[in-house]
Amino acid sequence: MVTFKNLKNLFLINAVTIISLISFSNISAYAGSPTVIEVYGKNGCDSDTKAQDKLFEILQKDDDIILINCRRYYSDKGEDRRYTLNFCNERARKYNDKFGYSGIKTPLIVVNGKWDAFRKNMEPAVKIGKTDRVFPIKLSLHGQSLNIEIPDIESKEKTGSIFLYAYMPTQGEKEYIADPDLEVTEQIKEKLRQNKKVPFIQKVHLANFYLRPVFEYKKVGNWAGEKMNITIPLKDMIYLAGDRAKDLSYVVVIHEGSDYGTIIAAGEIKSQEEMLRSLPKSKPLEIKYMSRPTQATSP
Repeated sequence: MVTFKNLKNLFLINAVTIISLISFSNISAYAGSPTVIEVYGKNGCDSDTKAQDKLFEILQKDDDIILINCRRYYSDKGEDRRYTLNFCNERARKYNDKFGYSGIKTPLIVVNGKWDAFRKNMEPAVKIGKTDRVFPIKLSLHGQSLNIEIPDIESKEKTGSIFLYAYMPTQGEKEYIADPDLEVTEQIKEKLRQNKKVPFIQKVHLANFYLRPVFEYKKVGNWAGEKMNITIPLKDMIYLAGDRAKDLSYVVVIHEGSDYGTIIAAGEIKSQEEMLRSLPKSKPLEIKYMSRPTQATSP
C-alpha cells in the first residue's frame, strides 16, 4: 500500500540519487558552514566497519564535517558493548520512523538531521547536506566547563533542542598487506594514508574500529530563537572518563523544532589526541607483504 510517508521517503531517496548524477558546479555550499553526519551503528558488524572506513576518508578530505558516531546497545551474549548507549538505540528508532522504514538499517546514517545517507554511497547525501545552511557554534573549554556561543540563526520555527556530545579519540589499529609482486611507491602510500583503496593491497583491522565514538551525551537546554551564550559544567563527563578525560572532544548541535528536527547549528572542539590520530600522516605507514606460495617438491 502506498502511503504519504512512503512517497515522501521515496522522494528524499530519489532527490539524493538525482543529485549524485548531476554536476555540483551550479549548487552553492555555504563557506565555513559545518555539515553534521550522525551514525547509529553496531560494533563488530562488517557493513558498519566499512561505513566507518568511508567516513574516515570523508573526514580527512573535509574539515567542515562533524561526526556523531553513536554505538547502539545490544544485550546478546558475546556482543561488543564498548561505547554502546541505549540513547543511541532510541535515536535510531526515532530517525527510522522519520524516514518511514520498516526496519532499522545497520548502520543508519543521517546528514544534518534530514538526509538519509546510504552506506555504499554516502557522498551524495554529504554533498547535498553541504547546501544546507548550518550555522557555526563557537565552543571553548574553561577548566571543567564548556562555553557555548550560539550566533543569530535563521529559523522559521524559532525553537530548538540543544545537545552536547563527548566522544573518545579514534581507535582500532589496522595493517596493510600487499601482493608480493607489487612495488609499493610513494604515490601508493599517499593513497593509503588518505584511506583510499589500492589494487592488490588488503586493509585488515586488527581490532574493532571506533571512529570518534560517542562516550556520553546530554540535552543541555532549549533554544528560543535568539543569540545565546551559555556555560555547561562537564564535571560528570570528566568523572566518567577518568584519566582519559583530557582526550575527550565535544560537539554541540541544535535541532530545529524538536529533538529530531533538522540540524540548524553545530560546533566542535577536538582534543589534541584526536587531532593526532586523524591526521593522514600522523604516524609511519607500515606495509607487510603476503608470503609467496610454497611449491610442493616431489617425494
